[in-house]
Amino acid sequence: MAGMSSAHAPGSRGLGFRGISRQLITAVSWMCAAFLIAFAIAAVVLVTFGVGERGTAIALRATARWSFLLFWLAYAGGAMAWLCRPRLDGLARRGRELGLAFASAQLVHVGLVLWIIHIATGPSGAMVFFWVGIFCTYLLVLFTVPRLRDALEPRFWRIFRTIALEYIALAFAADFIIAPLHAGGFGKYPLTYLPFALTLVSGAGLRVVAFSDRRLGHLRENLSLRVPGPPRASHFGRMSREDHLVVWPVLIFVAVSAVLLAIDDALWGLFQSALALYGPLVVVLGTYVLLRSSARGIRFIGTQFK
Repeated sequence: MAGMSSAHAPGSRGLGFRGISRQLITAVSWMCAAFLIAFAIAAVVLVTFGVGERGTAIALRATARWSFLLFWLAYAGGAMAWLCRPRLDGLARRGRELGLAFASAQLVHVGLVLWIIHIATGPSGAMVFFWVGIFCTYLLVLFTVPRLRDALEPRFWRIFRTIALEYIALAFAADFIIAPLHAGGFGKYPLTYLPFALTLVSGAGLRVVAFSDRRLGHLRENLSLRVPGPPRASHFGRMSREDHLVVWPVLIFVAVSAVLLAIDDALWGLFQSALALYGPLVVVLGTYVLLRSSARGIRFIGTQFK
């Protein structure tokens, strides 16, 4: 038995390394392709319209749309795969590559932002809203390194990942919804922004529906397997010292971001973006709950008069 184990061990390790190498090569390929496409888009626009403020602004809009496509697939891909399983399982498996591709494409966009700040004739402001989103993007990239990600407790990694993804989505909502509305109001809202705005809002809706479906599934499983016994201790009461070491950095990150946004007068913009992104979903869910409650009430009243 010992001889068989030692004979198979090197092969197993080799397969493991080959698997890791394949994943790394795939991720690097996606990142290079995304970066080169973004670079080509920016180069074509700048050659056509010049490297001044007008050309750079057009290049910023074009690269933002390319980055958004990659972000949206990473943002809503897992939810779509969950709701349409098993047909879209491949999309969920590619979530890491899509996220890394988005971060790679964003490098070109960040470069254009720094360039337009450099050549701008007027004040550009601190742009805290934007830079916090960029920080979230590359912090997520940092934690795609398996050793760093494994250092986090899985539950709190999911919490941080959700916070970071939703913040990036809010930054896109500010770009595609709030900024055009501030510039011209509803009457002059550019129709070219509309597909991106609707896609973004639908992505948030898909994530909420998938999350609810998962939670309901877990709840049904727990109810079917529940065994009578003493009440369980509260979640926070059972948290270990290691859990606290993960929770506090997340809370500090959120608090520091809120303070920076408040200093830059961007909290109102964040609230407006949240209203634009989640408002339609809240209205739809609220209407559904209201109609369902009304139907139950009508049925209950009907039974009383039978």
